Amino acid sequence: ATVPLHPRTTRPRPVQAAELRAARESGAMPLCRVRNETGNLPWEVPRREDAPSGRRRVEAKRGVRWGGWRFTVSPQRPSSGPALLDVSFGGERVLYELSLQDAMAAYSGDDEAFFYSDAAWSLSMLSASLEPGVDCPSGATYFEAATWYQLQETGSAVADATRAVPFYPTCIFEWQEDHTIWRHMQNTEPPRVRGLGRRTLVVRSIATVANYDYITDVKFREDGEIEASVRFAGYIEARHYTDHDTEAGGDAAAHESLYSSLLRPGLAGPVHCHIAAFKADFDIGGVRANTLRVTSVGASDAPPSPREPFPRPRHPYKVLSHRDVEAEGIGASTFVADPRRPGAWTIVDRAAASPAGSPRGYAVTLGSFATTQVLPDEHPFVRAMPFSKYHLAVTAHHDHERRLTSPYVQYDGEEASGAQDLDRFLSDGESLLDADLVAWIAVGREHVVRQEDLPLVSNFGVAFSLQPWNFLPWNAAASGLPPSLSEAGAGD
Repeated sequence: ATVPLHPRTTRPRPVQAAELRAARESGAMPLCRVRNETGNLPWEVPRREDAPSGRRRVEAKRGVRWGGWRFTVSPQRPSSGPALLDVSFGGERVLYELSLQDAMAAYSGDDEAFFYSDAAWSLSMLSASLEPGVDCPSGATYFEAATWYQLQETGSAVADATRAVPFYPTCIFEWQEDHTIWRHMQNTEPPRVRGLGRRTLVVRSIATVANYDYITDVKFREDGEIEASVRFAGYIEARHYTDHDTEAGGDAAAHESLYSSLLRPGLAGPVHCHIAAFKADFDIGGVRANTLRVTSVGASDAPPSPREPFPRPRHPYKVLSHRDVEAEGIGASTFVADPRRPGAWTIVDRAAASPAGSPRGYAVTLGSFATTQVLPDEHPFVRAMPFSKYHLAVTAHHDHERRLTSPYVQYDGEEASGAQDLDRFLSDGESLLDADLVAWIAVGREHVVRQEDLPLVSNFGVAFSLQPWNFLPWNAAASGLPPSLSEAGAGD
C-alpha cells in the first residue's frame, strides 16, 4: 500500500549563530565530549592479522618496479587521493596519471537532504598512518606523506601548514591471490592440469573522512591489467526521528521510511550513494595521439547462406560494430554501462596496429555492479558534481582541466565551481581523434542501510579495470612479454 506523505509541522524559530556562541561562552550550552577510545560501547577494537610488523619505508623517489611494471607513487595530495604517475608496462607508457579525484555521498530526506564532496574535507589529510597487521600485511612497505591537520579531542581539526608532520597513508605489498590468472585441463589420458597462480602488486591507500573510511586499492597484474577499487568502511550517518516531526497524530515511522531504513525505534539510516571518481590520463604506447573507440555487441537478422542450394530461415546472430568518437560532449563521449547493450570502451593508438590490423590500446571495464546518480540531472547535487551521472566521460587533455570537480564545491551553494567542472570540460566539443585523452571514471553504489550496519558496516565497494586491448600480441602472463617490450623495459 502507498504510504501517504505527512505534512511537516511548523518548526520553531531557528536559533541564530550569535545566540549559540553566547550560550557556549556562558556555559549554558551542554556539550558532548568526543572520546577516541572505544569505551563501553558494544564492539571491540579491530583484530590484527598478526603482531605489528613496523613500517619499512620506500626509497625517497617513490619509484616502483615489479615485473614488467614501472611507476611512481604520489601517496597523498591535499583534497585528492593517491596518484600513480608515469605508469608503463614492458617499457611502454600506458598512463601519465591514474588518481582518485573525489568521492561523493548524497543522502536522502525531505527537507534534510544533503551531500558531501569528500575532497572538500581533504579526502586524506584527516587520516592517520596505516596500521601494520590491520590495514596492510606483514612485509608491506610504506610511503611517507605530510599532513598539517591536527585532530582535536572534540572531533574537529586544526589546519596549520607550518606544523606539518609525516604520516604513512599508503602501503605497497605483493599478494598471492586465491585463484589462477590462467588455467586449463588438457584432455589427455591421464588429464593434465596447468595454471598459474595470480600474483598481484597492491598499492593501498586509506582515507578517513569523518564517519567513513575509503580503502583504495590499485592492483597491478602480470598480464598487464590494472584494477582500481574502493571499499567503503566505517559507520553510517544516522538520523533521529520522533512524532514531533509530523502533524499531531502523524506516523513518524511511516514518514521516515520513505527516505530511510528504520534500524531502531527512533533511529533511521537514510539511503545514500557512494560514488568514487578517478582520472586516467592515457598515453598508449607513450604517445599523446589516442582515440576513443566504442565496440558494441548486437544482433542482426541472418541472411540466407549462399552455400545452401535451398535457402532456409536462420536465427539472428551476434554482430560487432566499431566507431571512433569524433568529438567530446555530453551524450557523445559520456557513457553509462547497460547490460542490454554490452561492448567495450577502448583508448587506442590508431597509428600502431597489430599484424591483424587491430589498433593497440587499453579498455575501461567495470569490475563490479556500479550505479550512477539516481537524482535528475537538474538537481543541485548533480549540478555540483556532474561526474556522478556517468560511468565514463572522455575529454581532450588540458593542463587547466586538472580535476573533475573543485574541492570548494561543498561551499559554493551547491553549484559547480568555476573551471573545475566535468560538464564544462565536455561542452568544448573538441576533437577526440588522435588527441591527448583523459578518461574520467566513476563507480558507485546506493547504500540501502540495514540493521547489520550497526555498529560498523561490513566493508563493501566498487571496482573497475584497465585491460590491455590488443596492446600485446598474446597473454603476457602465459607467454611472457614480447622480446621487443622486454628489451625496452630492461634498461629502466
